[in-house]
Amino acid sequence: MTRKTRNWLIALVILAFPFVLFFGCLLFMDLEPLPPVAPLPIPNGYENLVKAGRVIKVSGLSSYIQMNAQQLGGLVATNAEALQLLHAGLSNQSRVPLQFSEAYMANHLNELAGLKRLAQVLDAEGRLAEMEGRTGVAARSYLDTIHLGAESARGGVIIDQLVGTAIEAIGVAGLQRLVDQLDAKSCRDTAAAMENYDAQGQTWQQVMQQERDWSRRAYPGVRNELVRLMSRNSLNKAFQTGEGRFNKQQMKARQLAVDLAARAYELDKGHSPASITDLVPEYLKAIPQDPVTGTNMVYTPQ
Repeated sequence: MTRKTRNWLIALVILAFPFVLFFGCLLFMDLEPLPPVAPLPIPNGYENLVKAGRVIKVSGLSSYIQMNAQQLGGLVATNAEALQLLHAGLSNQSRVPLQFSEAYMANHLNELAGLKRLAQVLDAEGRLAEMEGRTGVAARSYLDTIHLGAESARGGVIIDQLVGTAIEAIGVAGLQRLVDQLDAKSCRDTAAAMENYDAQGQTWQQVMQQERDWSRRAYPGVRNELVRLMSRNSLNKAFQTGEGRFNKQQMKARQLAVDLAARAYELDKGHSPASITDLVPEYLKAIPQDPVTGTNMVYTPQ
């Protein structure tokens, strides 16, 4: 081998090394073992939630916010079957039954649309109860909406969590209207339920991990690893936007739990709590954390 040939080969190896390293990393990422798929609960309440979404009568649903009591009563009555299936689903543990194929997401989007409509029916039920002065029933409907948001997202990917977050927002908005109208026991019980849903809810980190694992199973291979790597910047921006929505709604829900606990305290004691520490442990199990900073939330007496 001539010196010129040897130098040429050395230069070729140097030039090729980054590419070899790059594709080696892609191969390593593709071969990295995935965690086992989490088992589904038996029975899986999610199945009834999806069934409930499928049987909803959508006529007039898009304008339910403008309806009067009579119209809301008709809408709720025509969706009695869906509400029955909903409550059956919420009485059991739920987990999204992910499928690892390219066709899965197209079909799943229809299920998510049904769940969103189900939240609207619950909201209509709560608004009807509000109009009729049944604040306790209204609070139950809105709390069920928050519960639906949590259970419909459990174990799913990012789109599941975003829809679940939107559903939860509907219930939180309804309950916020009722804080000053509920008695002490209702406030205390509702705050406790919200604490429980929050404690059992997913973190954004869990959602992201489920998204990554699903993507690798549904789109395996080095080619798809390369596509994921090349689109990482745009995906990260979308993920950050989703995380922002998640944190914002979690903050609203935790603040609502604090407001409910403070209202119960005020009705029991005859005066507002001086600080959030006065609510623990009788009205709250623990001081809620700011989802962004991780510090204790603060209650300011009105």
